[in-house]
Amino acid sequence: MRPADNINDLISKMQLKASTDLDARVHDEISGALAGHEKTQLVRSEPSIWRTIKKGKTARLAAAAVIIIGLCMAVYLIDQAATPAWAIDQSIEAMKNYRGIYYSGMISWSWEDSFRWLGIQKLSELSESQGEFQMWAQADEELSKSSRVKMLLPDNLIISVRRRQTYLKLGDGATYDIQGDGMTIDPWPTSELLRILKEDTDSWTELYGRDAGTGKERIFVKCSSVDMNTSWEFEFDFESKLLVSFKQWDGSDNPKGLPTFDIRKIVYYEQLPDEIFKIDLPDSSEIIRIVPPFYDPDYGMSAEGLTREQACRRILTEFWQKVSEHDFDGIRRLLPGAANCSDEVLRSNLGYDQGEIELLEIGEIYESKIGLVVPCTVQLKNEKMVIDTIVTFREIDGKSSCIVHSNGKARPAE
Repeated sequence: MRPADNINDLISKMQLKASTDLDARVHDEISGALAGHEKTQLVRSEPSIWRTIKKGKTARLAAAAVIIIGLCMAVYLIDQAATPAWAIDQSIEAMKNYRGIYYSGMISWSWEDSFRWLGIQKLSELSESQGEFQMWAQADEELSKSSRVKMLLPDNLIISVRRRQTYLKLGDGATYDIQGDGMTIDPWPTSELLRILKEDTDSWTELYGRDAGTGKERIFVKCSSVDMNTSWEFEFDFESKLLVSFKQWDGSDNPKGLPTFDIRKIVYYEQLPDEIFKIDLPDSSEIIRIVPPFYDPDYGMSAEGLTREQACRRILTEFWQKVSEHDFDGIRRLLPGAANCSDEVLRSNLGYDQGEIELLEIGEIYESKIGLVVPCTVQLKNEKMVIDTIVTFREIDGKSSCIVHSNGKARPAE
């Protein structure tokens, strides 16, 4: 792999870990708030998974954070010829109108890495662990992604997200108010996520079986993505067509070891009550406020008075000029995802060992779910490469600005 292929690695992935001590008091309050609300429950007493995916071919497998669920149960396979056919579209149809979801299970994650990705270095108290978690999520009006998320994690860690505001409450009561969407489920996992996985994964295998305990028919799907270096296992209930469990592993070949996410229980809701997402906050004077680089007006470039295309061309012309000048502070200012990268890391990932880098051409700009995609043709030593660069726009204090969000893999220019 060429060093230029690693440019997108400047934007680190979030990862996660948990243990078993969930806040019983908060859990009881939430259970009470749910009383009287209609719900469809699919219970699994075995594990499941989830993860945040962000980049690549996979801007569609990507975008903020994709939650995924897990499979670990006693089953026996049955003759597929004797079983009516199942298609992913049936499950998409069955799941498309649910606006609320509850997950519980096991998780393996590094919170320190997660918040470092947002440019936050002040949360060294967060430990890496493994254990149980619970999560509630509500979809936006378009059923395209989450609008609110709440997680209860080991060591009494609580995360609550709503409209570009994330509250992180540690077990000792210390509370952070973090500007921005610290956790978004995008695409919403009851519909479009399934279709995207079917279209964009490199392998897709379906098996039919029965739950050895209940005798209910199940559909098991195994799939993987080489680009994402990730493998998944889904389990669907044949009668309802609903997704009942899911696992996710790092690695696109035969998954081994503990999955990143292993969810044991899924509950679907038409709508979750507002009380679910509330958390007890200390006095405002005791809340520590943090603005990550992605939402810091000191990063990026003003887009005032410019069309989106003009702003894209201007910021990328400046960005590649900073790259050619080895101006690492300038690179970090325009690419906030690299705000905490050392000069050495930037030098390695930007491919300087292949010679000087020069921008030759900015191609036709097109829309993606993350932002505007701008193909940039650059000269690297003796070859020309095209790097699809994503530019996103922000509105901060009433003023428009843009940032270089991330870069895709470099490919040879035609």
